[in-house]
Amino acid sequence: MGHYNGKTRGNEYICEKLGEFMANISRASVISGDIIGSSQLKPASRKKLQQLLSLFFEGTTLEWLDLRAQQYRGDSIQITLTINRLAALRIALLLQTCLLKDNFKIRLAIGVGDISFKSGEVITSDGSAFQASGPYLDALTKSGEMISIAGFDEEFTSEWQVHSASLNYILERLTRQQAEAVYLQLQDHTQASIAKKLKIKQPSVHQRLQAAGWPVVQKILNRFESVIPMV
Repeated sequence: MGHYNGKTRGNEYICEKLGEFMANISRASVISGDIIGSSQLKPASRKKLQQLLSLFFEGTTLEWLDLRAQQYRGDSIQITLTINRLAALRIALLLQTCLLKDNFKIRLAIGVGDISFKSGEVITSDGSAFQASGPYLDALTKSGEMISIAGFDEEFTSEWQVHSASLNYILERLTRQQAEAVYLQLQDHTQASIAKKLKIKQPSVHQRLQAAGWPVVQKILNRFESVIPMV
């Protein structure tokens, strides 16, 4: 009987530790990014870029309270979302267009999975979401593309690499004016309010959004935001 009790307590201990481990695993979306051409930036441009990034992260952390962001090596960023992980693509596109409208570019890889190790710093945490994001960012650097979406599941990744190709085609062709309109549209502004902010007529806003491929972007965005809660 004593042996049995010891075995039971051992099993209980294992279950307890397994429970603690599972409790520390969070479903997450991770965005990894590198500024394109950062080494060629002049000091004034680098200062402007840093101001844009600071304002962007200040705004997004107020909008999505679970968002954690860290900038490292000067030109690299990492963002995690656990509660609002379905917002990852919207945030990535907001960052892309925020920079494009001021003539800066960033490549971003979104990884959908989990965080199994949480560190005090975003860049030293780990999990399948990080493992999906990092290698695809490296692939973007080699291919010269701007965005990639992947996950821990092969079927998910296969679908989202197709959508990534569509988004790359659009992002690579955006003008500053189109990026400006898309940036505001991603924040759910009406075309009337966008026209007022940009000091142009509403038909011009519509024209810019159509030329920017907004209807396609919107469909991909809606798909991401509907499917992420289920993975």
